[in-house]
Amino acid sequence: MIFINTAQNTTGLFKPFFPITIPYGIGYLMAVLRKNGIRFSFVDQQVCKKPLARLRKIVDNHPKPYIFAISTLTESFSSARKLSDRLKKLYPDSIIIMGGIHPSSMPSEILFSVKSCDYVFVGEAESEIVAIYNIIKSGRNLSSVPGIGYRKGNEVIVNPPGIPIKDIDALPDFPYDLFDSWKQYNRGHIISSRGCPYNCSFCCVKTVGQRRYRYKNSKTVVAELELLAERYGQREIAFFDDNFLANKKRVEELCHEINSSAKLRGVTYSFQARTRDMNKEILELMFSSGFKAVFFGIETVSDTLLKQIGKDESVFEIEAAVKLAQGIGYKVMANFLFCLPGETVQVRDECVDFAIHNNIDLAKFNNVVPYPGTAMYDQLLTENQLKILPDYKNFNSQEVLVRPFWKKANFPFIPEGANGYGIKNEILFAYFRYYFRWRIIKRIVSDKGWGDAIISFGKSFGAFIKILPALVVLLTDISIKFGFMFLSVFSVHGIKTRKLFKSLSAFNKK
Repeated sequence: MIFINTAQNTTGLFKPFFPITIPYGIGYLMAVLRKNGIRFSFVDQQVCKKPLARLRKIVDNHPKPYIFAISTLTESFSSARKLSDRLKKLYPDSIIIMGGIHPSSMPSEILFSVKSCDYVFVGEAESEIVAIYNIIKSGRNLSSVPGIGYRKGNEVIVNPPGIPIKDIDALPDFPYDLFDSWKQYNRGHIISSRGCPYNCSFCCVKTVGQRRYRYKNSKTVVAELELLAERYGQREIAFFDDNFLANKKRVEELCHEINSSAKLRGVTYSFQARTRDMNKEILELMFSSGFKAVFFGIETVSDTLLKQIGKDESVFEIEAAVKLAQGIGYKVMANFLFCLPGETVQVRDECVDFAIHNNIDLAKFNNVVPYPGTAMYDQLLTENQLKILPDYKNFNSQEVLVRPFWKKANFPFIPEGANGYGIKNEILFAYFRYYFRWRIIKRIVSDKGWGDAIISFGKSFGAFIKILPALVVLLTDISIKFGFMFLSVFSVHGIKTRKLFKSLSAFNKK
């Protein structure tokens, strides 16, 4: 079986500065196959510039029919389609299966539109991957496999998904060794749990995990942390859990295990969580165990919109959680979403005000993407309010930053009363307001680890020099974008002059 992790250049000129993450989903599937003695290979478009050339070399090591398992997100679906079509032309007798969050959300659409794709798998595949391999190799079809979507004549049938894996400790250890040949990967990440019990209208995590929260045994997690620290030299590790604090008892157990490990002395951690799950006791315990940074998905500071998108939190609770974390000593990072349904200019301004007033260490201002599989997508699609480019090419939450200045930003959704030109300038102005302040500039320059969880400028001087040309190009692009933003003051839908002068005058304010 040959796994392919598709990637699209959705980060634009920022690509050299974004950490390349190991494809964990594919990694676990390969671990299951290895445990069962089944041959496999993989190609990751993040690190392989010529995937077809590499695939041509790989297939000779596999018996026919070749099985290509393509994993894709919505952002990279265009790449997945192209690769599937090319592979089918090269190897007509091959079997192509698509999986991942996007195929799990849109199985029927894919089977109707991508004729080169034979099957789609919905959900978590670890429990079925061995059966899938054996059935295909025996010459039978996969129609009886839970979670499989397939064609029957002109009809598309999608079987009900299987129940998500209850005991993720039963899975083989993650096979970090399989990725050793590629030094580009950032190995400072770990996933210690799966799923999220909440039901935010814009989040597609539940598409695969069905809102079932499961976590690894604390001893298993610590053993994995020790591997990352000792073998791979990682001293700063980010927990990629969808909601790290969903079960506080397991967090307490994990902290005690971390504290008892001599191998983890001096290692620090970051995590993401909902503000409602915070309390002083657990945060203090975590801080004493090496957790030093937290990432909040604040999204908006409108109580009405928070309720509307399924975030069962209030602005008061969010601010209290931010201050609590900062008081203990945490670095606080936050994400805000622009373009939520029903949102106004005032709400967007208040999001930036909140970030400034609460001294957030690192703030992101993204445009909302109503991903397939979410309640927001279903609602806006029904109301005919979505703008979907072919293969979802505009479903990018960082559309303004990553799109080169000479290309038009195409938002999948714009709230009533706004337009694309205005939203683009508001997002750029949000970044300008927040980061064009002496306090923040000083922090960026003086804090060696600033932003490492999201963006990196190299761990050494040599690494920095290597990416310097790309940095110059990026800064030129950003400068031109901000230049156009300043000129928008002469447009009806541009930034208001009084707001611009107010922001400039705040440069030296604390």
